[in-house]
Amino acid sequence: MTSAESALKAGVLPALHALMASWPDGEQALLTVRAPSAAADEPGPVTGDNSSLAGNGTSPLAGTGAGDIDHGATPGATRRRPPGSPALARLEFIANRQVTAADGQQYLLHYDVENLRRLYHNGHRSNILNMPSPLFWLGLTGGLLFSFLLAWNLTRPMRQLRSAFERVSLGDLTVRLLPVMRRRHDEITEVAKDFDAMAERLQVLVAAREALLHDISHELRTPLARLQLAIGLAHQNPANVDTYLARIEQEAERLDRMVGELLALSRAEHQGMLAEEYFDLLGLVESVVNDARYEAQLTKVTIALTARQPADYTVKGNAEMMRRAVENIVRNALRFSLPGQEIAVSMAAEDRLLTISVTDQGPGIPSEKLSSIFDPFVLVNSPQSGKGYGLGLAITRKVLLAHGGSVDAHNGRDGGLQIQLRLPHWQ
Repeated sequence: MTSAESALKAGVLPALHALMASWPDGEQALLTVRAPSAAADEPGPVTGDNSSLAGNGTSPLAGTGAGDIDHGATPGATRRRPPGSPALARLEFIANRQVTAADGQQYLLHYDVENLRRLYHNGHRSNILNMPSPLFWLGLTGGLLFSFLLAWNLTRPMRQLRSAFERVSLGDLTVRLLPVMRRRHDEITEVAKDFDAMAERLQVLVAAREALLHDISHELRTPLARLQLAIGLAHQNPANVDTYLARIEQEAERLDRMVGELLALSRAEHQGMLAEEYFDLLGLVESVVNDARYEAQLTKVTIALTARQPADYTVKGNAEMMRRAVENIVRNALRFSLPGQEIAVSMAAEDRLLTISVTDQGPGIPSEKLSSIFDPFVLVNSPQSGKGYGLGLAITRKVLLAHGGSVDAHNGRDGGLQIQLRLPHWQ
């Protein structure tokens, strides 16, 4: 509108026509020019010469202000705007201009704003959900992209968990998730920690089982080889068959003893406390010590038992399994004791726990091996080495764990080994 007004002031209608020639066709029809007369003739579209205005009956404008024209009314009609409408007054000023041309003629420029709005909002620009289509498609694209990223971020750890479980099911126990999900800091990270702990525990159990099978096969191979050797010698020397039969009997007893210990270890590890009962732990320890004293007469080893009195030593669990656990500890101390030495067995009740302490005066165990003596088939040199298979202390640990207790070992200050068993005190 401003450019049309400037062109009209500078060069009358030909200059305005030249300006409008560069406008789009639809916008050229929106601008009308009239020379107002007393009869208020109809305005016509701007043409390229002045004769068009004369042909439309135009006449010079006099006494009519731009603010008196309503752009929404029929062209050529005038309407007084309601007072107190600044927005409407501003719109009327933009759509209607009274201009004095270079030749002194007065013209009224009218720009059809309503048709312009319809042209761009209902024609060239479509509306979707009361929004311009470019804005709608931009928002839709951004929303889809955000949804994709959110779904990918939520499902990615689930896919990683699934992949990790598939690898574990195929036997790969080295897979770990926490290093991959460390940056998340959410509940899925806690799941990853639990998964890693499970995988690590499974790896340890499988490794222990494989080591146990290896040790069992090795331990079984030795007496079986001796049996085969004795049988072969008996065939070669029939005169000495009695000697070889005695050797075969000895190896058979060793095999029977080892298989019995393996069965006890398996029961302690997997069956737990199937036959639970309440029993007196002090009476059980006294029975074990009395049996050990009978065997210790041959080596002249003294076994002393002390217990804090009066005290209640009631325990809930499997008495037979507990007897075997305590007996393994006492017999182990007897194996490491020299003639004339003493084994001290003491009992105490404190902090809802019952403690059994067995201390010998033997050579002790190197500190680097203390943590492994409760593993299966771990043997330590002793004066009576060769009479065991390294399963007794492993059975003891399994029994204590099944009863909710614990066992540990450490060397004494003055030498020897001290093993402590702790059990929950039933009250």
